Amino acid sequence: MPADEKASDQAFDFVVIGHAIDSNALGRAISMAMVAEAIGPTRLFAFGDNPMWKGASQFQIAAERLGKHWKNDLATLSKRSNRRTVFWLAKGISPLDRLATYISHAIPDALIILDLDDDDAGLADAFIKQSLTNRLKLNPLRRGSARRIRQAQARIARVAHGFTFSSNSLASVYPKSFQPQARVPHVREDIGSIPRVPASTPKVTFGSLGTLRPHKGSGLLLELMRQNRDLTLVTFANCGLGKPEATDENWIELPPNMPLHEAYSQVDVSLIPITDDGPGAQFQLPAKLVDSMRSGVPVLASPTPAIDEIASEAYTPLQTSLSPLAVAEQIRSLAKGRSGQLARQRFEALLTPTAAAGQLSVLLSSLDSKQ
Repeated sequence: MPADEKASDQAFDFVVIGHAIDSNALGRAISMAMVAEAIGPTRLFAFGDNPMWKGASQFQIAAERLGKHWKNDLATLSKRSNRRTVFWLAKGISPLDRLATYISHAIPDALIILDLDDDDAGLADAFIKQSLTNRLKLNPLRRGSARRIRQAQARIARVAHGFTFSSNSLASVYPKSFQPQARVPHVREDIGSIPRVPASTPKVTFGSLGTLRPHKGSGLLLELMRQNRDLTLVTFANCGLGKPEATDENWIELPPNMPLHEAYSQVDVSLIPITDDGPGAQFQLPAKLVDSMRSGVPVLASPTPAIDEIASEAYTPLQTSLSPLAVAEQIRSLAKGRSGQLARQRFEALLTPTAAAGQLSVLLSSLDSKQ
């Protein structure tokens, strides 16, 4: 960015800001910037001097760094435009609380919107309960601790004009005072119809493309692959499941930098198991779900509130009572079916930048008319 100028009837400039340029949280900020660009000129910023999150290379939107002189940078941005500036803050983790407080005083005409796409405090609570080591890593002095996250989000809420959530189910976790609000799910640019690139195997392929954690359900992928040699597992290399064993000839590892739509074209069924029943995991909207739906890949996923809300009838619920053999049979059946078409239709209706921008536009128009 900056994006090209939009039509003259657009009233807003957007500044999307993330708390860490080296974190996968930047992915949510990138998604927000895609939505914002559907409404008006947009720039994306994130704090930090470390190397940028590797996943950013999958997207066309460039993130700019904010450093110790961020106050001057933001003041300059606001003065450049005769439109109203919207500061859209991703996740609300420090130092975004200090930034929001500063904006509320230094740029009083700006609109401040807090975006929440996870129960990050809930995820932090679950993390420290896993081990003493985790408790030390995420002690209360760290900005990623549950207490610090809640404090920062509360400070932003006091000066925010509105809120966006990745799902309505997630919004139910947060205080009812976080109003007015709009639902803005994760989005992807529409790539249209993409010819399938056959995987290097005649077998049915299943996979989960992204970072995987065996203790949170992804161990099922390995179990399925090793108990059903007629099924081929497709993942990115170094995904978190370890290295293929000598006998794992039915495990294909793709380059981590392969474009997502190309990777998904090699997957017959997308498997998204979630065994963590904590609120953090249950209300998380997996980016894997959106990527699968964009590519028209049938989805077999744990029926969490967030997944059920966003995917609706366009996915097949993965029941915890099923044995691995029964899950394998579901995968074979889905590979022959047409549920991927439903997933693609749901994506077009809900998960493109233009589709998601509708509710955001309504929220901003309402806020603009009140001031």
